[in-house]
Amino acid sequence: MEKQLKIPKESYEIKNFILAVRSQLDKNTMINWDSMAVWAGNRIPQYLWSAWRNELTKRGFTWQKFLRLMKYRTEDAILWAHDRISWMEFVEKIIESIDGPLGQALVEN
Repeated sequence: MEKQLKIPKESYEIKNFILAVRSQLDKNTMINWDSMAVWAGNRIPQYLWSAWRNELTKRGFTWQKFLRLMKYRTEDAILWAHDRISWMEFVEKIIESIDGPLGQALVEN
């Protein structure tokens, strides 16, 4: 039986970093830089990987497979960064992806 992943404490440092990157990239352009900002420095995946690494490796995840899974949650990361969804909602979506068909497919390949 797999252990349920625990939701780590929300990191306001990461959120503030994302918003700071976003504001720097937003100068005089019509380009929407949100996805680049949430991926800058891989801050969200690193934070979650450090919290879940032991359990995820037992399930067959590597860092690379976890990053591939996280790319499917980019829109949710943007929503969290802009306070459209809570940290809990965001992380629950990631856990659903890990436990669901997407996570299974990534581990098998």
